[in-house]
Amino acid sequence: MDPAAAQFVQACAGLHNPATRTQAEAALLEFRRSAGVEACVAILQQSSDEGVQFQAVLALREILLSRWALLGQQTQQATLQFLLGLALGPLAADPRPLLRTQVSATVAAIIKRGWLEGGQAERDAALHGIHAQASQAGSMEARRVGLELLTAVVEEFSPSTASQMGLSWELHEQCRSSLEQGYLHGLLQHAQASARDAASAAASGADAGVCIAALHLLGAILSWPFSSASNSEVWRVLDSGRPAFEATSLRPPAAWAEALLAQDAWAWLAPLTQARGQPQVEAAVQRAAEGLCGLSGPIFGPDQQAGRAELGLPTGPNLRQQHLLAMLQLVLPWVTPAGPAIDAARQSAAGGEERLLSACRCLLAAARVHRSAGFDAASAALGLPAGRGGLLGLLSELTTAVLAAAGADPGWWEGEASELLLEMWVELVADPCRGPMGGSQSAVAAAAAVFAAVVESGLQQAAAEAQEDEEENEGGENMQTEEWLAKVAALGRASAALSLPRLAERLGAALAALQQCMQSGADPSVALEQLCWLTTMCSHVLADLGEGETPLVPLPICQACESAAAAAAADPAEQLSAGLLAVGSHCMAHVGQVAASPRLVEVAAASLARWADTYLMPQEAPGSPALAAAFGAGSPGGGQAAQLLVSLVLAGLTGYPGERALHEVVCGQLLHALVRRPAVCAALLDSPAWGGLCDAVGRGDAGLLQLAEKVQRRLLQSLLLAAHGLPGDAGNWAGHLLESTAAQLRQAGGSEAAARAALQRADGLHLVVSLLERLRGAVRGTIPATQAALFQQFTSVAPALATLFDACRTQPVAVTLILKLAGDVVEAHAAYLSLPDAQALCAWALRLLQLYSAHNLGQVSVAASKALAAEALSDRYLDLRALLKLLTKLTQADWANQAPVKSSASAAAGAGGDREAVDVAQIVFAGLDIIVPLLSPELLKFPKLCRAYFALLAHMLEVYPERMAVLPPSVFQTLVSTLQFGVGATGDDEVTQAVFEAAAALARFHVQSVAAGGPGLGANNAPGPDGTTPLGGVLAASLQRLIHGDAGLEAVDHAAEAVLPLALSDPPALQRSGEALLAACTDGAAKASAQAALTSLVASVGGAASLDRPSRRAFSRALSKFVTDMRGAVNVR
Repeated sequence: MDPAAAQFVQACAGLHNPATRTQAEAALLEFRRSAGVEACVAILQQSSDEGVQFQAVLALREILLSRWALLGQQTQQATLQFLLGLALGPLAADPRPLLRTQVSATVAAIIKRGWLEGGQAERDAALHGIHAQASQAGSMEARRVGLELLTAVVEEFSPSTASQMGLSWELHEQCRSSLEQGYLHGLLQHAQASARDAASAAASGADAGVCIAALHLLGAILSWPFSSASNSEVWRVLDSGRPAFEATSLRPPAAWAEALLAQDAWAWLAPLTQARGQPQVEAAVQRAAEGLCGLSGPIFGPDQQAGRAELGLPTGPNLRQQHLLAMLQLVLPWVTPAGPAIDAARQSAAGGEERLLSACRCLLAAARVHRSAGFDAASAALGLPAGRGGLLGLLSELTTAVLAAAGADPGWWEGEASELLLEMWVELVADPCRGPMGGSQSAVAAAAAVFAAVVESGLQQAAAEAQEDEEENEGGENMQTEEWLAKVAALGRASAALSLPRLAERLGAALAALQQCMQSGADPSVALEQLCWLTTMCSHVLADLGEGETPLVPLPICQACESAAAAAAADPAEQLSAGLLAVGSHCMAHVGQVAASPRLVEVAAASLARWADTYLMPQEAPGSPALAAAFGAGSPGGGQAAQLLVSLVLAGLTGYPGERALHEVVCGQLLHALVRRPAVCAALLDSPAWGGLCDAVGRGDAGLLQLAEKVQRRLLQSLLLAAHGLPGDAGNWAGHLLESTAAQLRQAGGSEAAARAALQRADGLHLVVSLLERLRGAVRGTIPATQAALFQQFTSVAPALATLFDACRTQPVAVTLILKLAGDVVEAHAAYLSLPDAQALCAWALRLLQLYSAHNLGQVSVAASKALAAEALSDRYLDLRALLKLLTKLTQADWANQAPVKSSASAAAGAGGDREAVDVAQIVFAGLDIIVPLLSPELLKFPKLCRAYFALLAHMLEVYPERMAVLPPSVFQTLVSTLQFGVGATGDDEVTQAVFEAAAALARFHVQSVAAGGPGLGANNAPGPDGTTPLGGVLAASLQRLIHGDAGLEAVDHAAEAVLPLALSDPPALQRSGEALLAACTDGAAKASAQAALTSLVASVGGAASLDRPSRRAFSRALSKFVTDMRGAVNVR
């Protein structure tokens, strides 16, 4: 053994000693850099140590891939044959798979690296040679290794499991496509035949692992990501939002039908699942079954049975039904009967856990493809009696048993199995893309049984949590998520005719149990928690969240209500709605008592808000005549429900001091839902609770002022939004609501001394913040009927606000609130203001900016934000965001670009007497002068601040680019650095577009100004020490983003508008940036193509100096070609 090999062996031994590990790793890396293929081969031939051989294979792989072009085809093929001989010879019988696995992976990498360099004959020889050499060896072990090698090839060619090889993305995709189109089908047939032939011997373990290896190859093929050419991408897009999207889905081309769908094609799998004591065999079968159950797409062909039935011809099961039946016959024995299967999983007997979970995954994948109609059709063929619900009834029993097991003794597998089965039922009963479950009564009954089991399981969990003492479980924090509740609600809706009455009955029983506990003096904890759980579930079954849209009664519930009306039966939705309102009445009857705990009131308020948003006096047609009569506009029941809910709002705000979560729910959800509809607002006029709430707000009730600041804002916003349903003078009513708020603000900001005195006390600061939040809420609740009155109130407090702003320099919270208030006022009132009033508002805004700058408030806020950064809060640097919002809203006003006028109205806003009007551009640039020096890459990493800044910058640079030339150099350099950061910020399309628009406007101004004989940006664009101008730096960052970032085609189009003027402003920068990118190319052909694209791009710049439309289009095409070629050359894996 030569000295280099001896050092290699010594380094391998040193890896096991912590004291020498670092030196050993360095020696191994040096060997990979300096040694050749022959040295690695010699070590593999001479050493018998597995660790040394493993490191030698790793080194050999790296050397081959890094020096591929230099080694030549003869060395490449010789190395491949040596490794094949090693794997099929000495390593074939080695029971330790680690070294053999690494050799197989290296063989696959060599085959892939040379795949596109040879022709069809070379590719055929590479794959068929593996099978031929394995057959030549003649042993079962060699056959197994041959299958392992083919599995490694499939995994290497699959994008999700491919290794890094230094190839471009395009070459990886070409390899994948070539294997898929020319060889994958043959590999599938080979895997099937090998596994089938070895199945009988595998049951007794006498096949030397051939069957397992064949099943692994089959599993790799069944996980293949087929290209869009062989299946419809439309369904993949639609399916992406569904719960089962992550389930196994295989969409092979129609040509695979004979191999995958032939009768008894998979009958040999069933005996293998019964081979106890062979866990590896069983696991491989399970993986294959999961892939086969998700089989879908064009392989099944058109359904011709419907046409035969119309012609009166006999029909039989189609390919889809035959395949589903075969898979169910394979999988169902794993989980039926349910009792023994669950017992085996609990005892971890013979792989019972994995078998059960694999069956659940198979059923989920099948449900996603075949829906309830396919499962129903399979019942008869499986011999399942229709009287017990057929297959769906059997699955209902399985789900019920798993849920019971999860409730009795929850473990890791019970939760996962429950989740998989629940998702399976969601796929069976409802599909947003392909419609509802249908009218199958057996399916409805099965869904109702599963829903009842979920409810029972949920009640058991709620009872268990109520009896736990851990603080983290108090208050029901472990209640299920919104997503989980939505899944269960889908089951309840699918069986609404059965499930809603039962749910109403359970809700009534829970409420009665709580009342019985209170009468007997028993501990109400369990009853309270179960009532909370049921109340939440009822609201989710009855209604969806609006989330910006008008919520409608769910279609399955409408259908159940129509069926009940036709049968003269009780309306199920009305029954359950009455039960929810009864919970609200109970809370009102026991305000502040244990029977109406804060948690129960919070849950009831949230649930009733969700219900009211859909059912209370809807403007759309109600779900049924019974619902219209009970809760529609003009109905006695609707008015009574509205009064009950507003009473609950008042009770929640006044009867539970300190319960912030409750206050936020009643203001942000329940009250907001009540004021959305004019009919509900009109019904509230006669409510004493409504009148009491408005009077308390108007007179400045001390109790309400103790509410959290966020609650204050929501309270005023909701109350003022109710004006659209109130008759009479809404302006006077709005003025009354704000009368006390405005008076207290004027008092607090009457003088600088008064303002400082108010802000120095903790209670004084809370009062000022509460009043500011109230005013913000009122401004956000502005409607045309109340605008004049609200602006009048704002005008009366504007001088006091400026005084408070000046006094609260050490209170960042108040600073931010006043800035946010200014932005809200501009946004809500700009469209209504006369030009003098608009100028007065601008003068007030400018006054705030001057005060902010004079007291260096930005630096104080940045320091505070650094402290907040340690806590990883999402809303950082609130003052800068508020400033950006204010400036942005000013630029969006209708009068923003009108000529300035003289106005004395500025005195009303505290600007002080007659003065020259202030134009919007002056205010915005004054704000940018403050903001830009404070920005840094760390600040711009926060998405909200980043979007707001670049959107404003793009607008101002496009409208007022000439002002950039007169900026101080330090400010201009900071602005350019923010542009460079924004260009490199990936993952936000909005920021990308705004940044390129800003850079384009700036560079376009410079180019056009210089062309017209002007100075352009002047000294601000002077070259640096390296000869690059600031605009050239932006150009380099733009090209880096396009080549190395995640920019799509749309981003390239936006970038073209910026890159062209940037290149015209600094022509050498384009050439330097392109050459820097080319320096990273390692592939000769790809580098030549990229060099040609760069030359074409540079040439197109020379002919586009006029920046006219045809030249910009030509440049855009050249840039797209350059980006495509350069990405393929420099982006490698």
